[in-house]
Amino acid sequence: MPSTDDYLSIKELADKWQVTIKYVQRLCRQGSIQGAIKIRGRWFIPVDAARPNDNRVKSGKYIGWRKKYHVDEKLDSHLLQMVEDLRDNAEKHKVTKTTKKLKIFLDL
Repeated sequence: MPSTDDYLSIKELADKWQVTIKYVQRLCRQGSIQGAIKIRGRWFIPVDAARPNDNRVKSGKYIGWRKKYHVDEKLDSHLLQMVEDLRDNAEKHKVTKTTKKLKIFLDL
């Protein structure tokens, strides 16, 4: 078991970096934090561990991209036609209690 003076827990590191515990856990699982080791289900992170670069897009560049490229409209036109065809077909061949009774009556 490593010395607690040389290592931080996930909670301590999250407080130090001012991020969430889940984010630090994900970084540890991905191997993004150099020297982090897991022993008996607990992460031990070196005190001097460097914070990895955050490569998430923060510029807002992709906000509204579906509307911009009309993604939903392109996909939905074919899909809506298929759904309408299925509904029409279901209505034509709809079997209810009344139609079952009529079929039995007409078959006699």
